Amino acid sequence: MIALSKDIIGKKLDPYAFTVERGKIREFCQAIGETNPIYLDAAAAKAAGYLDTPAPPTFQTTFMFWGYPKIWDDMRSVGIDTARLLHMKEEYTYHKPVYPGTTVHAQPEIVDVKVGKMDMVTFRSVYKDEKGETLIEAEMAIVIRPEGS
Repeated sequence: MIALSKDIIGKKLDPYAFTVERGKIREFCQAIGETNPIYLDAAAAKAAGYLDTPAPPTFQTTFMFWGYPKIWDDMRSVGIDTARLLHMKEEYTYHKPVYPGTTVHAQPEIVDVKVGKMDMVTFRSVYKDEKGETLIEAEMAIVIRPEGS
């Protein structure tokens, strides 16, 4: 494996698309214990002012892992040892609700690398709909534990 370096800052990973399914929103809600009817019942969502059941906050984490399973290979190809990877943080800026049937498009970019006792890498993704309108901006940071820890 190549060594992680700051040279990968600005590297764009492959673009991908992910279609949001109503059933996946329901499964996600079950997994996190979300019972708010606006995420599960279209009538309740419309009564609250939505066009349909919106995806709940943090659902967009699934876009990358379900829509871009190649992320693990791409991380290894830039020197990230995924066997020592820890999730550090996620930050989201919400612009528009994401509804079932929306195909979300994104292209992750490496925006920061810190190399030291523990390496850190930050990825930025802008999730857009089919019209190119921004839905969500996201940053995910990971930490790579030192070898032998």
